Amino acid sequence: MDNSQQNLQSETIDKNTIMQLMREIMEQEGRKIIAPMLEEKMLEQPTVSKIYGEEWIVLQNRLLNAISNLELNERRLIMFLSPLVRKEVDKNPYQSTFIVRVKDFQDEYGIKSKAYYQELENICNSLQHKTYEFWNFSANKKYKSKVKVTWITKGDYKDNQGEVHIDLHNDVIEMLTVFDKTNPFTKYQRQMIVKLGCYGIILFELISSCLHQKNKTKAYTIEYLREKFNCIDTYPVISEFKRNVLDKAIMDIEKHTPLRITYTQVKKGRVVTEIVFSFENLDDSNKKVKNKKSEQIEFNLEDAGTRNNIKLLSSKQADFFANKLANDQNFSGKFAKVGEDMKPFVERLSHELQRDISQVAVYMPYLLELGFKQADS
Repeated sequence: MDNSQQNLQSETIDKNTIMQLMREIMEQEGRKIIAPMLEEKMLEQPTVSKIYGEEWIVLQNRLLNAISNLELNERRLIMFLSPLVRKEVDKNPYQSTFIVRVKDFQDEYGIKSKAYYQELENICNSLQHKTYEFWNFSANKKYKSKVKVTWITKGDYKDNQGEVHIDLHNDVIEMLTVFDKTNPFTKYQRQMIVKLGCYGIILFELISSCLHQKNKTKAYTIEYLREKFNCIDTYPVISEFKRNVLDKAIMDIEKHTPLRITYTQVKKGRVVTEIVFSFENLDDSNKKVKNKKSEQIEFNLEDAGTRNNIKLLSSKQADFFANKLANDQNFSGKFAKVGEDMKPFVERLSHELQRDISQVAVYMPYLLELGFKQADS
């Protein structure tokens, strides 16, 4: 081998060696930076994106649509936990134990029983052995999963305190507290379901999750509806299923809520394959009327004489009406800031009602609708 070839080989080896060393250094330094970031991300708890008032039941749609096979009071207990869990997790993001007072649960659903503590204990025991499964709508069947999560992981019964201390799985807590674009959710006022039966609650939630749609219709397959209503083996004839499940649920809903629901069936040959629900919320019509009234009031407020009569609210008044305004969907949709949680929203409103006369004038149409009287200020 001549000298020129030896020099070329030596130069190539040196370059390869240098490149390898550089890669090793970069990998080592990268690990120092990336590893802590990954560790922090893995340990990071899901954050509650928005805090709703205690009068709201809020849950992720994947939980709402899940197959749960719960009895009426089991379902009621999960719904009862919704605002309770949000409140406690807002205080402590790592909270996993939640206290249910038997009397509060009875009062919520109008249950009259002197020995209901034992019944609530039985409900908790049952929920510790029941799991939920997610539905694959594109494949029209349940997702197959080897991991099963129960609703309640532990129940601690306090005989002398009239309380049940309930431990929930992290997945359940997340689906009751984390709401954002990647975790679509449904919310409704908790009083809407207190008088509904089991079928009524199920259908009410399914329809409530679609109320935001411009086209007020939603189709569900018969397979999904049978699973959802836990009627796989009961009412095998479709007419019986419609009469004993869907029709009863609709009657229940229309008696106790502002939702109005009808449905049609879709067939393939002689077989019914889908039920298409059409629905409306009577409250929406009422809101349109109220909005027109508010616009008229707002127009009248341009009157200098009326504006001059507006006064700041007292501290007590401001706190009271700030809560009412923040929980009014029409108002919050217009005045809440992007990403603003409920607590700071209420605090900001209370401050403005006590300090900013111009904002009081802007808010006055909504205050009047909520029962505020200008003479009281």
